[in-house]
Amino acid sequence: MKVLLHYLKPYRLLIFISLLLASVNQVFSLFSPAITGNILDRLVTHPNFFDKEKTISRNLNEYLYGNDMYHGVFYFLGLLIGTAMISRIAKAFQDYVVNVIIQKFGAKIFTDGLRHSMRLPYHEFEDQRSGETLSILTKVREDTVKFINNFINIFFGILVSIIFVSVYAIRLHWSIMPVYIIGIIFIAVVTNLLSRRIKTIQKNIVKETTDLAGSTTESLRNIEIVKSLGLTNQEVERLNNNTYKILNLELRKVKSIRSLSFVQGTLVNFLQQMITFTLLLLIFKNVVTPGQYLSLMFYGFFIFGPMQEIGNIIISYREAQASLNNFDRVMKKEVEAKPLSPKKIGAIEELEFQKVSFQHQTAHYKALNSISFDVKNGETIAFVGPSGSGKSTLVKLLVGLYRPQEGSIFYNHVDGKEFDFDELRNQIGFVTQDTQLFAGTIKENLLFVNPAATEEDLQSALKKSSCTGLLERAENGIETVIGEGGLKLSGGEKQRIAIARALLRKPHLLIFDEATSAPGQHYRGGNYDNH
Repeated sequence: MKVLLHYLKPYRLLIFISLLLASVNQVFSLFSPAITGNILDRLVTHPNFFDKEKTISRNLNEYLYGNDMYHGVFYFLGLLIGTAMISRIAKAFQDYVVNVIIQKFGAKIFTDGLRHSMRLPYHEFEDQRSGETLSILTKVREDTVKFINNFINIFFGILVSIIFVSVYAIRLHWSIMPVYIIGIIFIAVVTNLLSRRIKTIQKNIVKETTDLAGSTTESLRNIEIVKSLGLTNQEVERLNNNTYKILNLELRKVKSIRSLSFVQGTLVNFLQQMITFTLLLLIFKNVVTPGQYLSLMFYGFFIFGPMQEIGNIIISYREAQASLNNFDRVMKKEVEAKPLSPKKIGAIEELEFQKVSFQHQTAHYKALNSISFDVKNGETIAFVGPSGSGKSTLVKLLVGLYRPQEGSIFYNHVDGKEFDFDELRNQIGFVTQDTQLFAGTIKENLLFVNPAATEEDLQSALKKSSCTGLLERAENGIETVIGEGGLKLSGGEKQRIAIARALLRKPHLLIFDEATSAPGQHYRGGNYDNH
């Protein structure tokens, strides 16, 4: 749980305030049974007399208002109203502060995880399903927020109640407190032992849920091929198998939780009866009054009622623990390497591959083997080969998504290991083999790479990429929404927008990774003539 403490550290003042308010709320709530016990001993058992020996009589006025030596009804009612009001005010502020903590904490842990994930090397994203990382980040936020809420609002309240009741009970008689303490410790130990099985099950649930999120995202993203090939039922069955696997784990967890709740409830009930027996013995010995007995029975509800929730608190702790372990594994992954003192390369004038070799982690042979070439500003170079020959791998090496395992890549005679690739990437126009557009308008997709572009720049890029026909078909021109819920585009139209987006950046280096395959032969010829 070091990760949890690390992220809670900036909010330690707010946590202290929330715990202080929780203490005030709980303590003033606990005053009510003590006041009620006094009412029983002083006003209910002998209403017509001030003392329990019934030697000093009192009238209605003295019963209501009291006198110089004894308090009346309105005094105790005032105490009840006052303590309840302070408790409610403290509770209101406590809830506000706790919500501020969990909202800020949740946002911080999610954004930190997202930032770190975005900075991971490209191969980390190739090695896992899309949706898995998002599932991990969402789960850790939900589970930790739930645990923090339970800890402050329930568990800490139980601790305050135990301390308060301990002081009150010891003032009455020393024998009361050992029954409370021994019983509470015994319940806590048994609960912790039973919850360990839940921890193991929860770790498996988190893992399977993350896998299911990745599988579902992939299926929905590739819905075209799934439906086109009539594989809907097959895919539904595959996803359902994962869902039922999670269901079986959840049912095992439910059995463990019910067993835990049953054992815990039985122990709590037994402890209550032991306390009742102890108090009745003390009443027989005239050590405890009926009012004090009533107060202590009320205090039992303050402690043992919330203790029924201890099982849920431990479950939320185990869930948070499992999610934090997954989150910690993500955060421990090394981010994309950058030189400590990067050199500046300036505007790209020349790039050179010197005997570059690269092999994918899961491959048995090299995708590229001792590749060398040199290209200068103003030159065009093309790589031709069958599928799987390493063309896309070469492009990914060129933009720094992969790093060469042998040889070197030089940009303006500077080795790729000696400068920050972000400086290079800001000068690149890149159109990928699989067209990648975002949900939004055509204009928003173009401005993604160059937010400062003018209307004239947009029109020029669209014209150069032969998007005129597309704009004529679009109802609102470049303000037309494309993607989900918008204008449906062909593969060629998507590639043309992607090319326009690359041109809008006015790049020093323009890279096409088979990006003109869909627009057609007529477009390719015209495009190459223009550029």
